[in-house]
Amino acid sequence: MKRTAKYATQPLNQGKWRELLALVHAFADMKDTFLRILGRTSAWRHLDKPKAFRNKVKKLYRSDIPVHLQDQAVFDAVETMRRFIEAGIASVHLRAKVFVRYQDSDKKRHYAFWLLRSYEHIGALLRGEAPIPKFEIPVLERKEVVRFLRRSLRKALGTPPRVHLRRSAALDDTLYRIFEKNGRQYVAVASLTPGKRLILPLQGKGRISGNVRVVLDFDRKTVAIHMPYEVRVPAVPADGPNIGLDAGVTEVLASSSNEKYGLGYGKLLETLSEETTDTGKARNKLFQIATKAEMRGDGAKASRIRRNNLGRKKLRVKRERGEAAVKTVVGQAVRAALRDGPAVVAVEDLSHLRGRTKSRKLSRIVSRWARSALRERLDFRTQAGCSCLKTVNAAYTSQTCPNPACGFVHRDNRHGDRFHCLECGWDGDADVAAGMNLLARVGDPEIHLWTPVDRVKAILTERFQRRKETGNRDDAAAVSSAAAVQGVVDEGNGTPLPAGLQKSRGNPVPQGLHDHGGGGEETLWAEREQ
Repeated sequence: MKRTAKYATQPLNQGKWRELLALVHAFADMKDTFLRILGRTSAWRHLDKPKAFRNKVKKLYRSDIPVHLQDQAVFDAVETMRRFIEAGIASVHLRAKVFVRYQDSDKKRHYAFWLLRSYEHIGALLRGEAPIPKFEIPVLERKEVVRFLRRSLRKALGTPPRVHLRRSAALDDTLYRIFEKNGRQYVAVASLTPGKRLILPLQGKGRISGNVRVVLDFDRKTVAIHMPYEVRVPAVPADGPNIGLDAGVTEVLASSSNEKYGLGYGKLLETLSEETTDTGKARNKLFQIATKAEMRGDGAKASRIRRNNLGRKKLRVKRERGEAAVKTVVGQAVRAALRDGPAVVAVEDLSHLRGRTKSRKLSRIVSRWARSALRERLDFRTQAGCSCLKTVNAAYTSQTCPNPACGFVHRDNRHGDRFHCLECGWDGDADVAAGMNLLARVGDPEIHLWTPVDRVKAILTERFQRRKETGNRDDAAAVSSAAAVQGVVDEGNGTPLPAGLQKSRGNPVPQGLHDHGGGGEETLWAEREQ
């Protein structure tokens, strides 16, 4: 497992800055050259063998740029193209579609996943070709799978990537040197001038080695040295109690063990959202004043407003501070949630929680929600602690009764932050109930990560009806085991029921059992359930 350490330099003088800028531009130009080559699907076979591609394109190397820098540009272009392809596959949930579409045909599913494992095969299928595998599969079935994958991928993969922001360069250990003098640490970076190195003073000290990346900060005129490093992972797997974690916007996480982490998260997000709105309104008003002054011929006033009041530097600093505050709360919450070293951590897929909601205010809050930071922290902490992180299907986890003896699902079970089962009367926190349901989905033989939402609803409804008809006789052992592991209490945690939900225990199944949507933190969770 790797992490990235960042070491900033002191502000640089104009001469060093210009030479570093020239180095970065040369690296970007070479990387862009290789990206143009890799933009053709016929060249995607090189993505599986980067060193062979490096040897093939050496005839394009420039004599005025260090050879090792151009080698790094090749490998960086290969990695960029790989991420582009993988992002396209993930954006349309292609593997999930394959799993659902070919669930009745093991050969077609096997062939589809075999194609997606190789970049050469992905390029071939985009050209309409059907590569022949080592296992047997009829030609017509191969062509059917290729047509489906090609149609899906062509929608997801747009224009191939190119270099637009020239602000970083990758260096191997021959292109820089670390040394100390008078108690300060320096990094000597190669320049475009043969035999000349640029001496950059670091703000602190660190153990820098291996391949690094230099990233320019144009506002501060500084450089950041990014160095990946291996994180030591314990050899013994974690053996703590399994937990399910439900992500929210009022708190960072709610666990299946009836605990919440990052309780100040919602207030922080709301504060940042309001600050962004107020700042935007003020800037819009000043922009209109400057525009009207310019139309009147008062260019001096318009220039003063744009120079002193409509700059981007303070705005960027303010946003960075807000993002840092959000990441701090997220990191603390994840650390606290995993402090007992759980063996299994069940979470939902956070990648689809994006876009606008019906509430404009909630949309602004969600835009501040550090989904990637949360997932990154969970990945790191679970790997560092040798816990097993399981991403499970989250459909209807906020609407399903977590009582293993019940499992009734309906949108009216949830009312805001409270959960009350209309069937058995289980009462508790809605986010905690969702965490319990996420944990119950681990290893579910019928509900997989990519099971369609309507199929999940049908499975849950069928299970509830079967329990009701048999009086739970068939599920007694499973109920006892699940209750012991998850700490389920049939009568909930004793939290008072919200007004309007004072229903008696054992109500009949309400009408509209197959309705979607439901409660919670406005429409965000309704979108998640659908």
